[in-house]
Amino acid sequence: MGGRAVSRQGWWSSRAGLLPKVLAAFLAALAIASLVTTLLETRLTRQQIEEQAITLFGEAGDVLDARLSTEAVRTNQLMSTVSQQLFADPPGPGVDPDDLARRALSVVRTTDPDLELVGVVEATSGQVRTLGLPSRHGVAPPVPEEALAVARRATSSQRIVPLDGGGYGLVYVLSIERLGAGPRLLVAGFPLNSVAARRYLEQTGVDQVELVVDGAVVSRTGGSHEGEDPAGEWQRTRQTQRLDDGQLVRYVALGAQRPWDTPAAIGLISDDPLSTLDGALARTRGSMLLLLLAVGGGLAYAVAQVFTRPLVSLTATATAIAGGDLDRSFDVDRGDEIGRLAGALERMRRGLRAQLLVIRRQAHALQDAARRVVAVQDAERQRIAQDLHDGIQQQLVVLRMQVGAARRELQDDPDRLDEVTERLNVSIDHLLDQLRSTGQQLFPAILRDRGLGPALFSLSARLELPVEPSFAPEPLPRLDSEVEINAYFLVSEAVLNAAKHAEASRVRIDVRVDDEYLYVHVDDDGVGFDPHGGGHRGGLLHMRDRVQALGGVLDVTSAPGEGTRVDATFPLEGRRGSVVGALQVEQDGGDPAVEVDLLGEPELAEDRVGVLLDGAVGDGQLPGDRRVPPA
Repeated sequence: MGGRAVSRQGWWSSRAGLLPKVLAAFLAALAIASLVTTLLETRLTRQQIEEQAITLFGEAGDVLDARLSTEAVRTNQLMSTVSQQLFADPPGPGVDPDDLARRALSVVRTTDPDLELVGVVEATSGQVRTLGLPSRHGVAPPVPEEALAVARRATSSQRIVPLDGGGYGLVYVLSIERLGAGPRLLVAGFPLNSVAARRYLEQTGVDQVELVVDGAVVSRTGGSHEGEDPAGEWQRTRQTQRLDDGQLVRYVALGAQRPWDTPAAIGLISDDPLSTLDGALARTRGSMLLLLLAVGGGLAYAVAQVFTRPLVSLTATATAIAGGDLDRSFDVDRGDEIGRLAGALERMRRGLRAQLLVIRRQAHALQDAARRVVAVQDAERQRIAQDLHDGIQQQLVVLRMQVGAARRELQDDPDRLDEVTERLNVSIDHLLDQLRSTGQQLFPAILRDRGLGPALFSLSARLELPVEPSFAPEPLPRLDSEVEINAYFLVSEAVLNAAKHAEASRVRIDVRVDDEYLYVHVDDDGVGFDPHGGGHRGGLLHMRDRVQALGGVLDVTSAPGEGTRVDATFPLEGRRGSVVGALQVEQDGGDPAVEVDLLGEPELAEDRVGVLLDGAVGDGQLPGDRRVPPA
């Protein structure tokens, strides 16, 4: 399966046309852009919808909070008004304080039928009495200290208190001290049960209501949930919370942390009222995305046809040229980027034709250089063999004969030991000198051990001809071994040529090194020669091969009677293989420059090409040279 997938991918990359690729790329870009835009828009819209839903749901909580405050104010005012009317004066003889309290509670419950829980609390004992008033629930007796603390407040207040039968109730408490029997508390309210929860549900219009007292649910619409944990964080009142299942909950505070009171809250729970709108918007976005892709795909196909048609023509021409038909030209009559591309390809085609001549000449030059290298190696081997045969081998034969003669002489006259050994030492020293000379010619050990500068000093010291070496910097730093070896033998060959053939009286060697190149200059005051003649061509080619093998440049300047100057530039290891180093001015042509339209370069001097060809390119040999039409 993996191999099939790779093969399909390779087929698509190599065989599929430009039109389906452009169309696929456009559709992919359009799909990605549309998807990103849709996701961002969905996120922003959903965030706004959630914020709006929270705002709308918060309004329901604010309405309930305001309603509870209004009911508390109204009930408190009612109880205060009734108590002021009934208890304005101290009760006279024969007036029962319990009767006054009963009448006050009756008026309060008649005015507000929801206040089904009534009673009187004796503050000093905590006893609770209903005074004969019908009530299905009663308030659990409070601790006397808490009752006395509440009785000290003259105004009425709202409390969440335990009931005698279990559970909790919301009551309004009014302190009455003018009943003649000590401080008393008038209590009126209703239990926090399912009836109260349904009443809050009807008032707010939410999906569910839960009543929470001291962290536990005492009642919840939709079934009995007493003792369960609240749906959200019930102490975070006046703040809408979003539950894990997506529902919204908001709690409205009731009780507080104070004597004979318990913290409580009413929890309003509802589904997100705008979730259906979010789903409808999501379906609309999907439909718009599909429509956009369909319309964009049609437009992309039309646009791709316009752009790919000229590219197909360029591709066909390029394929033909790659197959060898260099006479076929790129011809697209356009002024846009495709037209400029066609023009650039046409210039490349003409440059390619120009390079074919350079490559052919370079191939011949490389073959000649290879033959010359092999010939030089063979000649060097023959010279070494000849030196060994004529020199060292003959000396060894003579030394062997001397050893035999010395044996006979010592047998006849043992007293001649010193004379015989001295004669043998002289012969051995002469043999060692020849070995050192031969080894020095092959490869001087000082060049390997100490570098180019000491090796050139040693070369200068061995010659009878005066040699003036000059180095910058002094001493020369150690360089790459290939550079040092080729530079040394180049100087050695130039100096030996000056000593053997130029009849020079002096030779000057100048070697300089910078961060990129090694510069070698050797000049003499000899008879000179014609560099373009045939008599010295082999030596020049040998030196040129050494320099060009490292990508360097060689310039030999000489004329009969004017001496000879050899200038060589070797690129250091970091510059090796540089095109600039290979295309330097070679002073062996002298012909006018040849104009070559090559890869956007307007001109290329023929001698710059000659350094690759070991010969100057003549006028008219390159396309475009002095308006000569391409051949």
